[in-house]
Amino acid sequence: APVFAQERYSARVSENNLAGALVLTVLARDADWGQNARVRYRLWEGRVRGAALSSYVSVQAETG
Repeated sequence: APVFAQERYSARVSENNLAGALVLTVLARDADWGQNARVRYRLWEGRVRGAALSSYVSVQAETG
């Protein structure tokens, strides 16, 4: 299974960031080889003030 560099990640976001601003970088590695070592990232969908979290932030699935 993939292992993350940290057990938990946390970030504070300044108000009025430009679209595309970097908020946080995460890192996970998998000891397998080839396709089995591939790690993909995604956000757990939650809600912020009634709106989907994905309407505020997104994650680059290939790089975290």
